[in-house]
Amino acid sequence: MRTVAPRSAKCLWFPCAAAAFVAVTFVSLPNARAQTAQTGPRTPMSWRARLALHLDGGLGSMLSEDQQQFFGYGVAIQGAVRPSVTVVEPVSIQLVYANWWFFGGPRAGQNVLLGGGIRIEPRVFDRGRIVVDTSIGAGFTGPYVRFAFDVGIGFTYAVVPWFSVGPMVRYARLLTVDGDVRSDAQSWSGGAVTTFRIPEPLPAPAPVPPPDRDHDGVVNADDRCPDEPRGEHPDPELVGCPIHDADGDTVPDDLDACPTTAAGDHPDPARVGCPEHDTDGDGLLDSADRCVNVAAGPHPDPERAGCPEGDEDHDGVLDHADACRTVPPGLHPDPARPGCPLPDRDADGVPDPTDHCPDQPGAPHPDPRRNGCPGLVRLRPGELQLLRPVFFATRRDRILARSNAVLQAVADALRASPEIRRASIEGHTDNVGDDAQNAALSQRRADRVVAWLVRRRVEAGRLEAHGLGEARPIASNDTPAGRAQNRRVEIHIVDPAPPQASNEPSVTPVAPTDARSAP
Repeated sequence: MRTVAPRSAKCLWFPCAAAAFVAVTFVSLPNARAQTAQTGPRTPMSWRARLALHLDGGLGSMLSEDQQQFFGYGVAIQGAVRPSVTVVEPVSIQLVYANWWFFGGPRAGQNVLLGGGIRIEPRVFDRGRIVVDTSIGAGFTGPYVRFAFDVGIGFTYAVVPWFSVGPMVRYARLLTVDGDVRSDAQSWSGGAVTTFRIPEPLPAPAPVPPPDRDHDGVVNADDRCPDEPRGEHPDPELVGCPIHDADGDTVPDDLDACPTTAAGDHPDPARVGCPEHDTDGDGLLDSADRCVNVAAGPHPDPERAGCPEGDEDHDGVLDHADACRTVPPGLHPDPARPGCPLPDRDADGVPDPTDHCPDQPGAPHPDPRRNGCPGLVRLRPGELQLLRPVFFATRRDRILARSNAVLQAVADALRASPEIRRASIEGHTDNVGDDAQNAALSQRRADRVVAWLVRRRVEAGRLEAHGLGEARPIASNDTPAGRAQNRRVEIHIVDPAPPQASNEPSVTPVAPTDARSAP
């Protein structure tokens, strides 16, 4: 493609293309190694698998303005033959014969590239490959020979193991020399690439083994029991037959009192071929087990073989170590007596050493002079009992001022009892009105009580609010007095979990039949 014009500045396309090719190479190789790590090592490639023939072709155009203006070249037809051999998966070296025909001017132009290069084809999924290649060599155009190269990128899909096809885009460049033409000839094309590979020969069929119906390794012609495997204990006199011992305990079935149950490591001395029983499955045979039907578990009783150690008061301290087997330690365990609570004469949840009123039931209080003394709340197992109701504005969640005293007592009790890690504030209503509205109202009221306590320095993380509406009445809703009892706020201790329910009846304050306390 000869032009008559001053030579242009040096072109940087080839260094750029080479740099891109090197980058793709370094990116592709780790991906190939990662795929090998996932699918396992591949078998060594045979010489057949290494050879491939690539044919590509397509339509494109001249990119250089000089060739477009002076020769009128526009449309280009490109075709190439590229045989390759794989060096290491996915890198191959290839030879190239590429031909470009350019049309549009008074005469057609041609550029032939003879050379070689590198081809990278990393696998994608099972049948796909990304194709990146570049070739350099001699470019023949008319009577001239110039340095030329091309670069291609595409994708192929293996229709069958020996044939792949897919799209391809190529860029080619024919470099000028001093005093020749003004600019390099650059062109591009887009089309298809096909790859042909030599298929691997099919492996020879495995020889057919002699028939062995029971698959015991003895062919039918020699097997005295062709339909019964000889098993782990073959009969020495009958080839291919087992000794009849159904449970495999080496005791023949005609002598075995338990022909379908193996005697095991502890045979029963009274019954040949039978195991000694372990009814509860705790590893201790029945003859030595004091609790035949109850497993010993992770904490066996040291005084009764095969029996679990008990925990009569369910306080987590086993009876053998529990100094108070029938009394749980509660919120204030006695450090000197495992499983026992600190002394609490008035049973108000405040131990005697810190109870300012040890003979009068009260509640915890931050002030040592009021701690354990009677007030508006009382600490009971699993509950902080309110001795006076919480009043709200009618049908609203606004707390009335006359409730401040009892709520302050709740805040004092919680602040003085850090061992209560979490408490549940429950709102309840009577059955007057819509169920959903009552549930929503009770939730808002419970949330408002939590907010009130948080403002009084009770940690928010220790509190949770639940609106239960009319779901849990404690009295009949058929009378005003019963409905007043049902409109209430309760505070339950969630963490630590409460002990078993006490036989002492619960005392719930009755709200006066005041319109302001109605839901």
